Amino acid sequence: MMRFKVLVIFSIIVFANQFDAKAQDDANLSEQYQNMIEGSETFEKYKVIPITKVNSFGRIMNDSINTLKESVSSAKSAKQKAEIERDSAKSQMNRLNSELEETQEAVDEMPFLGIPMTKTTYNIVMWSIVVILIAGLVIVYVMFLNSYRTTRQAKKDKDLVDQELEDLRKRSHDKQVKIKRELQTALNKLEEQRR
Repeated sequence: MMRFKVLVIFSIIVFANQFDAKAQDDANLSEQYQNMIEGSETFEKYKVIPITKVNSFGRIMNDSINTLKESVSSAKSAKQKAEIERDSAKSQMNRLNSELEETQEAVDEMPFLGIPMTKTTYNIVMWSIVVILIAGLVIVYVMFLNSYRTTRQAKKDKDLVDQELEDLRKRSHDKQVKIKRELQTALNKLEEQRR
């Protein structure tokens, strides 16, 4: 790209110099033509110009034309070189753009469990997994709380039943003791009566 810019600047400088040289040659040719006309003799209404001056002017004119042709030729070749450089720069730019796109795709793509996916899809999958895990944790916690409450209530109920059973045993034991005493008292009375 830098070479292309340098080539364009060089071409502009060459064209400017050529047009400047052409302007000077045109001025020299005009001056020489005027000098040739003014320095020639007049015969009736015609100018008589010596052949040496015409030949000299012809050589100078041919040199100017050849110089101009060379300038045009070098300008054309410089233009062709600039176009080649431009085309080369365009193809290089296209190649770099395609490489950039491939690199961008590679950067945007990441594998998850061996499956290639974009970063957006990866983020969606990861956040979905996080949300599902959090929801599962909340459900397990709620189930634990319900189980804990149920277990606590069952323990209270068991303690209450155990207490009632203990009270029933005590009452039952007291009744048995009372009945045994009464029985013993009755047996003692009965034995006293037999004597």
